Amino acid sequence: MGVERKWLFTLFTVAFFSLTFLLFSSFSIFTSPKPLPSYVQHGSHYPPAFAYFITGGNGDKKRIFRLLLSVYHPRNRYLLHLGMDASDEERQGLAAAVMSVPAIRAFGNADVVGKADYVTHLGSSNVAITLRAAAIMMKLDNGWNWFVTLSARDYPLITQDDLSHVFSTVRRDLNFIEHTSDLGWKDLL
Repeated sequence: MGVERKWLFTLFTVAFFSLTFLLFSSFSIFTSPKPLPSYVQHGSHYPPAFAYFITGGNGDKKRIFRLLLSVYHPRNRYLLHLGMDASDEERQGLAAAVMSVPAIRAFGNADVVGKADYVTHLGSSNVAITLRAAAIMMKLDNGWNWFVTLSARDYPLITQDDLSHVFSTVRRDLNFIEHTSDLGWKDLL
């Protein structure tokens, strides 16, 4: 009787653990996994971050989205602008395409301008929308170090990691005017 009792105890123990494991694994199927909060830290001890302003016009939705995907990095901030000549459907389609990317949705660092501005590259409107975009980006997130403007017809020649590596050696408080005044090009004239 002692051997039978030992055998039954082993059988019930294995059955109990198997049933418990099966129940816990079946509960995990029905509950959606919650993504871990994604924290991107900014500061002088971390790699630099860029604020990208990507503009386009009527028919540029796919180009802007392609450009966004090619320059996307979780550390950066993105503002996408379709000009007034683009339809609201195209603007909404761009916003839907942006939100369909899981990484962009998780980090929440890309926005589409809802109220379009009229853009002509021959006048001052291009400067005005760039300044407006910089102001919007500063309100949305001030953790970026440099502001980059791109057109839908641009395409990057280097990766984001390479760009971040190059700019990690540059002082964060440096601006274009200070940088060009230190080059000494005026001495050559």
